[in-house]
Amino acid sequence: MTRCLRPRALLLGAALVLAQPVLGPSTARTATTGSGVDCDRIWQTPEDNGTFYETNRTRIDPRPGHGWTVGSPQSVGMDPAVLEAGLRQLGRERSVFSALVVRHGRLVAERYFHGSRRNHSNNVHSASKSMLQALIGIAVRQGFIGSIDDPVHRYLPEYFADAPAAERRMTLRHLLTMTAGWEWQEDETEDTVEKQRDWVKAIVDRDLAHEPGTAFTYSTGNTHLLSAVLQRASGLNTCEFARRYLFDPLGITAEHWGRDPQGVYSGGYNLYLTPRELAKFGLLYLNQGRWQGRQVVPRETVTQSMRPVVRAGDGYSYAHGWWVRRIGGRIVPFAWGYGGQYIYLLPAADVVVVVTENTRVSHENVDVDLRTFLEDHVLRSVRARG
Repeated sequence: MTRCLRPRALLLGAALVLAQPVLGPSTARTATTGSGVDCDRIWQTPEDNGTFYETNRTRIDPRPGHGWTVGSPQSVGMDPAVLEAGLRQLGRERSVFSALVVRHGRLVAERYFHGSRRNHSNNVHSASKSMLQALIGIAVRQGFIGSIDDPVHRYLPEYFADAPAAERRMTLRHLLTMTAGWEWQEDETEDTVEKQRDWVKAIVDRDLAHEPGTAFTYSTGNTHLLSAVLQRASGLNTCEFARRYLFDPLGITAEHWGRDPQGVYSGGYNLYLTPRELAKFGLLYLNQGRWQGRQVVPRETVTQSMRPVVRAGDGYSYAHGWWVRRIGGRIVPFAWGYGGQYIYLLPAADVVVVVTENTRVSHENVDVDLRTFLEDHVLRSVRARG
């Protein structure tokens, strides 16, 4: 497989949070029901206490096989030999942990490598930004947020009291599309933010490098700010909101979700899920936000994830919370997390592909570009069967 030479913008991101708690530990409503996610404890991790980035150790999911219909490649019109050849090639990459292929709603290929297992839950890093995009869309549908074109200051007014006019024009859409305009150097700025007492203030106080909506600057600061907005608008912490409106309907149980010192859950990083759970989320979007007859995510939110908004360089574009690139002659959306956490949607073939990789601090990660696997093995296996 081709090594992925990513634009600098594609690296994992940063965080921020509020001076007064935005539904911090004492005010956020939490519960342990349905999926079994305990939002009062899920953030706790002694070895990473007080740090922005985590050591990314593997957690264990107690029910990893829940909710899938399993089939063979032949049963969904895929050539097993072509697909298997690609899976073997992927398995030779030292960082790859898992590879899953779903077609017509069936899990038809599932491989684990280098000691990984089905019940292993790992940090999906920035792939969780795509989930946050879903949560914001749900919040609009539920009436907690008026529109993604609402200005950010409407929800966090204390941080924009003395802001210049351009910052007061900044909207949630700008945060979702990485066009907010703040100066930000991914993988460096977060080191500065981490040292501040109030992470949200540290982000909002950064200099504005571009007029909002005019330039792409990848920033996990943007998505962490969205988490703060979600908590303020809904009266629920982001973990509980996700549990209630997204995880429970899909049968997803997160094993860990970080949060900042003020109690805002990590917006687009430090969320731990299994590959099968990533595949569920991918299938949800492939099916236009519907799951088992229920419209879990608004159709408009899904549509926004698939339409390129801004060019990001090296053949990549960014939509709302999702990356977009050309694969097999078609524009396809994908969730992309640091170190090779992927959810690829191939709508024309009715296929979801999930690949995860090892990002433990003890491992030297090599992020693999999946173009060869997708074009020469997944799509070719569909064409080979007619």
